Amino acid sequence: MPLRERLGHAVAGFGQNLVYNVLTLFLLVYLYEDLRLSSRGIAILTVVLTAVRVWDAVNDIAIGVLIDRTRTRWGTFRPYPLITAAPIAVLTTALFAIPEPADPDQEVRAIVLVAIAYLLWDAFYTLSDVPYWSLTSVMSPDEDERTRIVSRARVAAMIALAVMTLGGPALGESIGWTWTALIVSVVGMSLFTLATFLTRERVRHNPEPVRLRTAIGHVLGNRPLHRVLGSILLGFGTTIFEIGGAVIAVIVFDDVEAFTLLGGALIGGIVIGLVIAPALLRRTTRRTALIGANLSAAALFAALFVTGYGSLVVVATGLFLVGVTMGVNLVCTTSMIGDSADVTELRTGERTDGSCFAGMTFTTKLNTAVATMVFGTAVAWSGYEADLPVTDEMRQLVWAACTIVPVISGVLSVLPLLGYDVDERAMSARLAQARAERARDVSPG
Repeated sequence: MPLRERLGHAVAGFGQNLVYNVLTLFLLVYLYEDLRLSSRGIAILTVVLTAVRVWDAVNDIAIGVLIDRTRTRWGTFRPYPLITAAPIAVLTTALFAIPEPADPDQEVRAIVLVAIAYLLWDAFYTLSDVPYWSLTSVMSPDEDERTRIVSRARVAAMIALAVMTLGGPALGESIGWTWTALIVSVVGMSLFTLATFLTRERVRHNPEPVRLRTAIGHVLGNRPLHRVLGSILLGFGTTIFEIGGAVIAVIVFDDVEAFTLLGGALIGGIVIGLVIAPALLRRTTRRTALIGANLSAAALFAALFVTGYGSLVVVATGLFLVGVTMGVNLVCTTSMIGDSADVTELRTGERTDGSCFAGMTFTTKLNTAVATMVFGTAVAWSGYEADLPVTDEMRQLVWAACTIVPVISGVLSVLPLLGYDVDERAMSARLAQARAERARDVSPG
């Protein structure tokens, strides 16, 4: 695979994740702090965002099936990054430009505007994200090369997360969140279009797409996919620190700048996990590595709960180690989603990469929705408001929510994987044999 193609896909992921992370890291900060929502407003916002994310998640599978039916001279997945770049940039900026409400009625209207803009943003983001990750399973037929593609893309995503974690707070403070969102959106989405211009699809879909009912049946009958998605959903606990890190820094550590250290530690660990994952997976199966990573994360969060938040250095060290497990998790789950598309091809002769990766987006959104609900409920229950002093009771409640919950969800996330039975080692040979047999069947004479 040419260097420009390998770098093009990774740099596109970097750009996409600049935009994704400015929204996931700082939208709640903007809504809580700049709009100065009351406890009632925070509670309403939590319910609304959770409902919107669940609704969008339900739509993801349908979007994935439709993407799988795309046939163009550029391929099945390559057109979408170019098509979705401009709408995502506009909607990201709009979410950070909601006017501050002056009374309770305006507060409700502001929340409605957030819901509408977020609903549209999420639909376009799905149309960009599913094809981007689907490319990882069709850019090369080689399993090891696919793992490296996934690892590079995930590392690029973490670098983008690091850039926004380290530079986002200062940029937001200096020029405001609206201008920050605008600049990040234009730069990020411009880079994202490289996924259209610099990649190739080498694993081809059938020239004619299967019937819609048949495609849905392929997804519903894909048991390995269901088990991986179940694990992703049940592992929502680690997402709490990702979506609420800046707010946790304000409430627990009384300093938004603490988020730079904590977020940097988490990201550093994730990058290490992403880098070591390909070597680790040459020595063990993805299933075994994923189970080990999830149980290790649960143990680390249990240790963080016991040690408490008194030492910022201890917390940062714990989050660094959690990050290593998360990096391994990301490579394993993404690769296993690609494996599930291979399973469908072996069983039916049809590839369903878009549907499978839409399933990943679907469960990731549900994961985020549950994490948002748990964290938002904890913040609202604590009584936190931007203009009120933070009490020890508030800190303890929020700390418990972001440590105990990940312990429980980490253990639960292992359960679906116990029945995962894909023969990873033999997959490439079985696919090559099946494709050769199909080629003989359709050849003349």
